[in-house]
Amino acid sequence: MRSLLLVLTAVAAVLVFSGPTAADNTQLVGNVGPGYSISLTDAAGNAVTQLDPGTYTLLVHDQSAIHDFDLSGPGVKAVTGIEFVGDMTFTITISQGTYTFVCDAHPTQMHGKFVGGTAAPPTQQPPPPKAIVARVGPGHTISFPRTLARGRYRITVHDSSKTDNLHLKGPGVDRKTGVPFRGTVNWTVTLAPGVYRVGSDPRKTLTHTVKVT
Repeated sequence: MRSLLLVLTAVAAVLVFSGPTAADNTQLVGNVGPGYSISLTDAAGNAVTQLDPGTYTLLVHDQSAIHDFDLSGPGVKAVTGIEFVGDMTFTITISQGTYTFVCDAHPTQMHGKFVGGTAAPPTQQPPPPKAIVARVGPGHTISFPRTLARGRYRITVHDSSKTDNLHLKGPGVDRKTGVPFRGTVNWTVTLAPGVYRVGSDPRKTLTHTVKVT
C-alpha cells in the first residue's frame, strides 16, 4: 500500500508540473486609439518584437471608432473592424515568419511588426577595404607598397605626370591611369596571393613588383 501511494504521488506531481509550454495560451495585449497609436505588448507590458511558435490569447482594446486593429501573418488574421469600440479576444497560433499589425484606415501612420520563431541572424557586412595611397610623379617616380596582405583595397592614385602613368597588373587586377592624365582616381580591388607589377607603360624602368601574401 505504501508503494502504491508513492507511485500515485509521483504521477500527481508530473501532472501538476507538465502543463502547457510558455508559448501556449500566453496572453498578448493589443491596443489601438484613442489617438493615432497602436501597440502590441505581452502580459508584462513589454513591446512584442519576437514570439516563440505556439498558441496565444490576444486581447485587443479598441478605443476608437475611426481605427481598427488588424494582425496578420502566416496562419493568422485577427481584425476588430473600423467602427467597433470595445474589447475583443482572439486565439491565434504563431509560427515561423513575420507578422504585422496595422490600422487599416491609417496604415502608414499606425503600424508595427514582430517575428514569429527564431529571428534571422543579421547579415554580416564585409569589412571596409584597406586604404592605399599611390603616386606617379612629379618627375619619373612611382610610389606604391612593395608588400601587402591579401584582401580588398581602396587605392587612391595621385597622378601628377604627363609622361608616365600608373599600371597595376596581377591576379584578377588590371588597372591603369592614362599617360597624359593628371589628377586623382580611386580603385577598389581585391588582391589575391601572388605577384603584381606596378609601373609606367611608357617607362619600363619604373616597374617594380608587389608581393601579396
